[in-house]
Amino acid sequence: MELTVRPLADFFKPEEVGRHLQKFFAHIGGSSMVWDEKGELKFVDFVSPYCEVIYSKVPHRCEADRKERFEKALKIGRPFLHRCFAQKLNYVIPLVIEEKFFIGVGGG
Repeated sequence: MELTVRPLADFFKPEEVGRHLQKFFAHIGGSSMVWDEKGELKFVDFVSPYCEVIYSKVPHRCEADRKERFEKALKIGRPFLHRCFAQKLNYVIPLVIEEKFFIGVGGG
């Protein structure tokens, strides 16, 4: 499926999407994050203490891992689970609108 990348703001405010994700994942301790069409983080409700420690030591590894997840989501266009280099399980939910527009959503 060929996806066209459009600005996130054309469809939703990042905070809107993030608040909806919180309803599903907050009760199990999962964070909610929303990336725009360029892979830039636009919303995050919290970062786990584990991730804070890892990010403080090797931010470049975390950023590379996020980029890898974003590119995979763009390529496959469907939800998947991903275990990062620090062994944290993350979910990624690409939002495909009208079967042709892509927006990235995820957390862990």
